[in-house]
Amino acid sequence: MPGPAPRVVFLGLDGATEAVLRPAFERGWMPNLEALWDRSATGTLWSSEPMVTPVAWTSFLTGCNPPTHGIHEFHAIDPAARTIIPNHAGRIRVPTLWDAISESGREVVSLGLPMTYPPPDVRGIVVAGSDAPGLQWAFAQCPEFGEEIFRDLPGYSHKVLWKRRPRTLDELRSVSLRNREVFRAQAGAAERADARCDWSAMMVHFHNLDGIQHRLWPYLDLDETAAHQPEWTAEVVACLRELDEAVGRLLELASRRDAAVIALSDHGFGPCRALVDVNGLLCRAGLQRRLPYGTRLSYRLSRIRDRFDRWKRRRSPEGTSRRGPRSIEGEVGCDWSRTAAFAPFGQLCGSIFLNEDLVSGSSAAGRTIGEIIDALRAAEDPDTGLPLFADAFDVAERYNLDPAAEGLPDVLAPSTDGYQAMAKWAPFSRSLLRPDPNLPATHRYDGVIAIDAPGVSPDTRLDAELPDVAPTALALLGQAVPEFMEGRILDEAFDRDEASIGTAATGGPGIRPARRPIG
Repeated sequence: MPGPAPRVVFLGLDGATEAVLRPAFERGWMPNLEALWDRSATGTLWSSEPMVTPVAWTSFLTGCNPPTHGIHEFHAIDPAARTIIPNHAGRIRVPTLWDAISESGREVVSLGLPMTYPPPDVRGIVVAGSDAPGLQWAFAQCPEFGEEIFRDLPGYSHKVLWKRRPRTLDELRSVSLRNREVFRAQAGAAERADARCDWSAMMVHFHNLDGIQHRLWPYLDLDETAAHQPEWTAEVVACLRELDEAVGRLLELASRRDAAVIALSDHGFGPCRALVDVNGLLCRAGLQRRLPYGTRLSYRLSRIRDRFDRWKRRRSPEGTSRRGPRSIEGEVGCDWSRTAAFAPFGQLCGSIFLNEDLVSGSSAAGRTIGEIIDALRAAEDPDTGLPLFADAFDVAERYNLDPAAEGLPDVLAPSTDGYQAMAKWAPFSRSLLRPDPNLPATHRYDGVIAIDAPGVSPDTRLDAELPDVAPTALALLGQAVPEFMEGRILDEAFDRDEASIGTAATGGPGIRPARRPIG
């Protein structure tokens, strides 16, 4: 590569997958993204383990894997208080890409990226994503910019809009109209941030692409799940076209500012065959005993207390109920005197904890963990014979840490593509698997990446991981890559006849070896 780029624009295409993008390009739905793909080095960007929003975007933002950055799920356990607490930016254990750029004296613009609340203390403009408890909190780092956006772009929102699959065409049209307004406002916010800030890195995160695919996959007419309802498909396509228009505006901005462009997703997508009852599997394996009907008083009281606490928080000066702790007893209705293992939270991954009151001592814990792993690895879909979990592993052994001290599960079991592990389930359901008409599609590991920068080789097919993006971006900007980053610089994206961006950035070898999780 002839030299570093002065700026980098990141397009955060949440959940983007080749299974949607390629047909969208062929059908003429997304010409701006298609043009970007044609001139870029493109390929697969493998997601985190598990492949959920806070883990994946933190892996991008830090250039590290979960054992290093410390975010393993939407939630963690406070072992002292025996409560479930939400993960947030303050729990990230290492500096971020935004920190590295800011510490070099440069500015960043970050709009809507998850795991940026509470806002980091960096130069530039940071507007938090959907994990901020409200829109005014999303602009906590830049309140004056927030006032401008509230006044001039009232369509801007940090919310996830697609809460369920629309039940009527009118409902679909209403949410689709709102989503298109949000996509337009996001591009407008980026243009206004550009006028305020001499940024070196800009991220615009389009979270609602994820919800479109979760709820409306059949109307994309891609596979055997296609619904073949033209009026519904027209609304979905209208959202994709509006997203593409927003991307086009950002590509024009990048061109004016001589910025490299990195488009990426945090995971892929595909049809959801079934939801999986994690606690039900533990019950079937004899590792958990649910409370029988008529004996659930303590469970119900815990839930009432949790709801009352949320009610009080909503009426506090901060006015939010989203960030507070919840009791374990209010989430898992089981007989604790006969329960060895439980999953208090988790989507797309079994997040399983030992009941330390029942399982004490390293020998007993080791045996129980082995039983959990055996049960989950043996779990299959009776209709297809497919395994329900891609893996199941001892967190302490694989990550070389004490999960209890960090509030982490003792066992993690990422879902197999096409299945979604769930901690929450109907309390007296006997079925361990069920399709969910409200969730026709779910996450898969194969996300996407496209890099358009000086010296890029468009014919290159990339095979990358989320932690590789941050060091590659720093190399493009001519900055040294911090030693703690575990990703590698994607030198193969660039013409090897030119100077290596890795050499330009670090003064050392162009490709830094990735330090991947053990196993």
